[in-house]
Amino acid sequence: MAAIDTPLLIVGHGPGALVAAKLASGIGQSSVVVGHEPIEEGERVVLDDASVAFLEPDGVLGVLRPYAADQDPFAIAPGTFEAGLKHHCVVDMLVTVFDGLWVEDLALTGPRAGARLTDGRSNWAITADAYLDVSDYPTDLNAAIHRAAAFVNEHFGVTHG
Repeated sequence: MAAIDTPLLIVGHGPGALVAAKLASGIGQSSVVVGHEPIEEGERVVLDDASVAFLEPDGVLGVLRPYAADQDPFAIAPGTFEAGLKHHCVVDMLVTVFDGLWVEDLALTGPRAGARLTDGRSNWAITADAYLDVSDYPTDLNAAIHRAAAFVNEHFGVTHG
């Protein structure tokens, strides 16, 4: 079985997964995102000051500017936010997004994780220095950004925002 080792394994749906991956990338940490499913398009959301502060330093907000409905204040639909961010994650050398895979046999030892990635036909072993499950993250865009930034800040000892 092929093996993958990564600093950060992110599992789950919604904007928090991609935000955490991009913020980790911004500080030079690679990540693997598994099981991501975008949320529905929804009504546009004005990003609050804290969300802008989290996303601006590493250029994430700049990536999303072409997709925004308004620039000042910055407003974007949640589905558009995710589509734009996922497109950028796919071309980011430090972010790997595996669509159609899921995690099985997860074992957590402190912050470290070991698991098996599968698509139902093939399997890959994965180990990670940190594990983030965003399945219980809020679907509210600002709240998801805040929570993802808090995880990256705490785990990697940095300050976004």
